[in-house]
Amino acid sequence: MRIVGWILFAITLGAFVQSYFIPLVSGEFESANIWMHPHAVISFAFAGLFIAQPWLVLKRNWRWHKAIGWVLGVFVLGAVITGVGVQFGMWPTVAEDGQNRIPAAFRLFQLLPTLSLFFVAGVLMRKRMDWHWRLMFHSAYAPVGTAIGRFVRQIPDPPLGGPGQFLSFLLVMGLVAMCVSDKIRYGRVHCANWIGLLFNIATVPLSLYFASTDWYAALSLGPNAQ
Repeated sequence: MRIVGWILFAITLGAFVQSYFIPLVSGEFESANIWMHPHAVISFAFAGLFIAQPWLVLKRNWRWHKAIGWVLGVFVLGAVITGVGVQFGMWPTVAEDGQNRIPAAFRLFQLLPTLSLFFVAGVLMRKRMDWHWRLMFHSAYAPVGTAIGRFVRQIPDPPLGGPGQFLSFLLVMGLVAMCVSDKIRYGRVHCANWIGLLFNIATVPLSLYFASTDWYAALSLGPNAQ
């Protein structure tokens, strides 16, 4: 989990260096809305504290592990609120703006539900360590899709039919890697990892379905929906 935490943090940091940190330091960053900076602060704080949690477990420092866990819970709530705020602040848009509307559907109907539901499940299963850390992994893994998506959009001709399909493939491969790790280390794939993999796959067509509905069009396009 320490290794996974550093990998997720490095991916997130690398994805936002050019698009956020460098423009911010140079004074050239223009925030899309007031939610952008709070969302960034909460997201990176969550990633940093997530790295500390397995280290505290190894040290048997349960007091601080539990305290940071509650802080992370506040950050998850904050990430959901500011994440929705960021997205709604970028609307209304136009129907041709697929880079806004389609990825937004995945953020709203896959990323944020996965982040929050698996975190809550991880807290409820805190007495079962085998379930707890796997559920927390799936919670922390959910926001990585946005970061990896930034790398994928820089590829001139992504394989598998386009950036969306290639991104979905990469994210599923990360979850498959956890299942393979279970199989190699313990001889079987833990139920928590099966649930995480199947939930991630199921929310892909679900997000695409919501993106095609009239109410989503009215929400994202506003007057442009007519």
